[in-house]
Amino acid sequence: MNQYNVENLTPFKSKWNSSPTKLVRIPVALEDQILAFAHDLDSGNIQSDKINNSLVTERLKQLIIKIENKETGYKNNGASQLIKELRALLD
Repeated sequence: MNQYNVENLTPFKSKWNSSPTKLVRIPVALEDQILAFAHDLDSGNIQSDKINNSLVTERLKQLIIKIENKETGYKNNGASQLIKELRALLD
């Protein structure tokens, strides 16, 4: 019997609940924070809908700032009621 046969290997138990996994490159300075966040997300400690809500809120804030600063392409143009309602959602 060949000891190097695939059938003789000990099965590997992944540390991740979600699989398959993928190798990615991340900045060394952020490694611990990113891995901690990823493990929390994988274990269900962080719900993805809360993350999405947070991202939407942040993006709305950025859009409101652009509208207030009247940046090109972000002028009020008669959408003032919509803008008021968006501001109300953020408060």
